[in-house]
Formats: sequence, C-alpha cells, structure tokens
Amino acid sequence: MKCSVLWNNVFGDIFAVNCGVCQGGVLSPILFSIYVDDLIGELRNSGYGVYIGRLFVGCTFYADDILLLSSICYGLQSMLNVCV
Repeated sequence: MKCSVLWNNVFGDIFAVNCGVCQGGVLSPILFSIYVDDLIGELRNSGYGVYIGRLFVGCTFYADDILLLSSICYGLQSMLNVCV
C-alpha cells in the first residue's frame, strides 16, 4: 500500500505502508471485544480519564492499540495500572 499526507491542500511525498497479516481464529474478534468491553468499563469506573460533558472519552481502541487520555499524570498512571 502507498500513502501520502495532505496538508494545507498540498500532497506530500508518497511512501510505502507495510501491512500486517490478520491473525487469530474465528473467535478472536468476539473474545477481544468481550475483553475490551470489560476493560473500558474498568477504565471508566476508575474515576480518571477525560469526559466531554457526560461522555467518557478517556480511552480509544483500534485493533490492539490503546490511547489513554487523562488531565493529570496520576490519573494516567492509575489508568495504566488498570490496563496492567
């Protein structure tokens, strides 16, 4: 796959993107979703993280990557401890 970045209506140089191979069995996505759902609940219940109004946005998941957001360092460390 090849990509380019568009910034201020100008395309950057084209670069290659190496893609991984999907791994795991048929149940992997289901089991991962169940695990992640519980983890999101634990992170929400930790009392830390970022909220927009009453909506918890302290964590974002994409495949096997997790983005944790907190307004204080102690909160971020507490969220990391939940993940561990």
